[in-house]
Amino acid sequence: MSDSPQVSVIIPVWNPGSGVRRCVDSLRGQTLEDIELIFVDDCGTDGAMDIVRSAAAEDSRIRIITNPENVGPGPSRNAGIEAARGEYLSFVDADDYVDAFFLECLYAKAVAGQLDVVKGRICYLKEDGTQANRTELNDEIRKGIELGKPLFCLFLYQHQSALYKRVFLLDKAIRYGTSRRAQDTTFLLKACHRADRFDLEDTAEYCFCERNSSLMHDTKPHTLERKLHAFQEQMDYMVDNMADEDDASQYVAKRMYYDLSLCNFLRQKHAYRESCDGFITRIREQVLRFPQLEKLKNESFIVRAMCDYGVALAYQPFKLPWEKLKVENYAETIQKWVDFVKGHPECANVAKKDLLRLYREAEVLCLGDNLHLPPSLVRDVKKICRLDKINMKQTIRTLVSKILLAKK
Repeated sequence: MSDSPQVSVIIPVWNPGSGVRRCVDSLRGQTLEDIELIFVDDCGTDGAMDIVRSAAAEDSRIRIITNPENVGPGPSRNAGIEAARGEYLSFVDADDYVDAFFLECLYAKAVAGQLDVVKGRICYLKEDGTQANRTELNDEIRKGIELGKPLFCLFLYQHQSALYKRVFLLDKAIRYGTSRRAQDTTFLLKACHRADRFDLEDTAEYCFCERNSSLMHDTKPHTLERKLHAFQEQMDYMVDNMADEDDASQYVAKRMYYDLSLCNFLRQKHAYRESCDGFITRIREQVLRFPQLEKLKNESFIVRAMCDYGVALAYQPFKLPWEKLKVENYAETIQKWVDFVKGHPECANVAKKDLLRLYREAEVLCLGDNLHLPPSLVRDVKKICRLDKINMKQTIRTLVSKILLAKK
């Protein structure tokens, strides 16, 4: 191995299971030979590092760094960045593998274009070895670039599929986040915001092996704390470096969409409701904390999240069997909307449209079941939405006709 290899590959290792052998073999078998393989031992307990040490005894290109304690994938990759000597850096997970030409294809493209970042493509594999159907991110990135969207709003995940120029990362102080979830998203925000030269290389394929036991599939309440930690790190970077950029709010909207989707999924588990409610409130506090994101406070998707829209707004209107929807679910959700709007009057205009739709749908169900919403709730909704009796009768009649048409 040369003192300045063409590519340094950084692999954090923490209980990857038997897949680590396949990972090691795929990296040792790369057609690009002038590489170094930096395995960062993050104090796992499954014996994976024994396999790595055995390979290191046979291959001088393998280097091992040992963390003093388990710190997570972000700090482990950062340790690898500090130790790396290659012209370009690659980040591979210990339970994944790459095709034989992966590094050669990416490196050739990077050198030819003097690129800061060059991205290959990812193939997702289920635990049984079958390929999962996923949207091809590279195609979405191309479309976005053609429309003039910034790279940091497009390349939001799949950090493992790319090569990054080492000098670029060092000069711009680009590192992974410290959270145990979404630390790669923090890294991509910085890299894609700072990169001057970027390109795609579809012939280089990274194989992402999905494991139910991986950190990515952790759906316990502490996952939200880790997500919030990552979101705070991303917001800190944005307020320091992107205060005058209009695209900042677009990025925040995308990140919140993913985080709130996870939150709503977890909220279906009754025991997690308190954690989810706290997460939503704190996410909103982060957004409102920065002046350049002030306009986001009234965006509809944030208002919906604040009002706990998971109960009754998780479906498209007129699409589900109406007999399965219960009036009490509507009453619970409408009450939360009302309470939220009372406490956040600045969101009233955005909330009113969805609140009115909820109320109309609930009234239709009440008519069909000969039930009534609580009078106090009805008064609050009418006051917020400025409804009168004539207006309500007309809108309910219109809604009923639409439902009847949809059911035919």
